[in-house]
Amino acid sequence: MKRVLKTILGFLICSSTILPGSAQSIYIANESQSLLELLNFNSGGITILYNIGAKPDDLTLNAQGQLLYSIPSLGEVDLYDPARGTNSVVVTGVKYARDLAIEPGGQTMLIAIYTPGKIMRYNFATRALTLLAKGLGTCDGIAYDGYGNLYAVANHNTIARIDPVSGAVIQTLVLEPHDGVNGGDGMTYDQYTGELWITHDGTTGYGVEEIETASTGFTGAFSYFPTPGVRSPDGIKSDGKGNLYVGAIHTAAIYNIPSQKVLKNIIVNGADGVALVPGTYSAVSP
Repeated sequence: MKRVLKTILGFLICSSTILPGSAQSIYIANESQSLLELLNFNSGGITILYNIGAKPDDLTLNAQGQLLYSIPSLGEVDLYDPARGTNSVVVTGVKYARDLAIEPGGQTMLIAIYTPGKIMRYNFATRALTLLAKGLGTCDGIAYDGYGNLYAVANHNTIARIDPVSGAVIQTLVLEPHDGVNGGDGMTYDQYTGELWITHDGTTGYGVEEIETASTGFTGAFSYFPTPGVRSPDGIKSDGKGNLYVGAIHTAAIYNIPSQKVLKNIIVNGADGVALVPGTYSAVSP
């Protein structure tokens, strides 16, 4: 497992709604209960923020600390402002929308469409929605690495490197033989290891996988790490301090990379997408 830090793309997340103890607090898109929630890992307390009225999937934050989340059945991406307690529709016409990724610079957002397996790009300023990539079979997690390479979880068992301009698939990495939905789901870039991490969900086991990358894309190396007690992992975010935060339908968990241990696993029935509460994230010791 590499420990070399790479050039980091992205932007600073800031917000006036920094909560005490936020180093271990996350926002959750609760799929089965159609809620947005706040989980404090220190206390185990769960606060309901907003009743969506439809099942959400992924969740991410913009530069203002507002929550963007997908609603597959409605074909929407909505925005919830924790500071004001308000909700609004941002994008429509994206049925089966799954994972979201705000692109470097923060001007555009990528939306993974589960079926028929494509990626849409949304421009926040112009509100234009355009097709970036198609023909992926299915599409779940999407993320940029530290070199500016774009990746997506395609057809469950494959990681595809995608040209962020043309949308062409320029490299693929097969994780395992294709068998139904076995394979990857959520994806995040982790500054601590300088690698991509995905959640793995299937009959072959539950866990997380580290995908090694370089400036030229995949190196071909990847490693699987089981997450005992964390069933059906889906949403995943990194704090850049050695910890992965995972939404796992039945629970929400913290996985510590150096120790390869699940540090905390809190019952949250319905947890799917997760996002870190803005603030200063310190390393969580095993």
